[in-house]
Amino acid sequence: MTVMQTTTDRPAKRCCGTSVGGRLTRIDPASGQTQFAILGRGWFPIGWAPFAGHARDHGQKNPREAAVTEGSEELGIRVTGLTERFTVHLPNLCASLPHEPRAGHLWTVYDIQTPDTVLTPAPGETTGAEWVNAEELQRLAEVTVAFARSGRVAAAQPRLSLEAVWVELLARTGDITVSAADRAAVARLYTTPPPAYWLGGRP
Repeated sequence: MTVMQTTTDRPAKRCCGTSVGGRLTRIDPASGQTQFAILGRGWFPIGWAPFAGHARDHGQKNPREAAVTEGSEELGIRVTGLTERFTVHLPNLCASLPHEPRAGHLWTVYDIQTPDTVLTPAPGETTGAEWVNAEELQRLAEVTVAFARSGRVAAAQPRLSLEAVWVELLARTGDITVSAADRAAVARLYTTPPPAYWLGGRP
């Protein structure tokens, strides 16, 4: 196990074992198509995805509060409503040392309501943010699936792809179509540890 050193002497930060995900959509006035707000991850895990974050970071009391915070921090939006889609435990790993005794995250995924249509992605945490239609979202998922099927090391996943765990989550929401075999292949990516763990603060 490799631990990424930071400027602090604090004990290694361990994952809280919880995550929230925000599924934000709008109807494009020009095309009438449904569009999805996605962002590029600034660090591990690799890829583009809806906004997400740990539910117990920053002193948040519950997943709903965490989703409001993450929407503001990552996309610069005001979350004015949330509808829970599902809660599921997945064994996906993040940049922190794995949660104990059960590695992975208990995910709560929400549909997000906001009056905002302009996305203001967080510098450093993201590589940008965009509205994409269902076809573009499916195409990103297919890049991830093809990479998973190639057997290459997880750390080499293309940045222009869907974050691996979101292949599973968006298949559950019905926003993308992925076979059971392909979902199993992608699970290899999101259960692979990062190249280095970090102690806390900013990577």
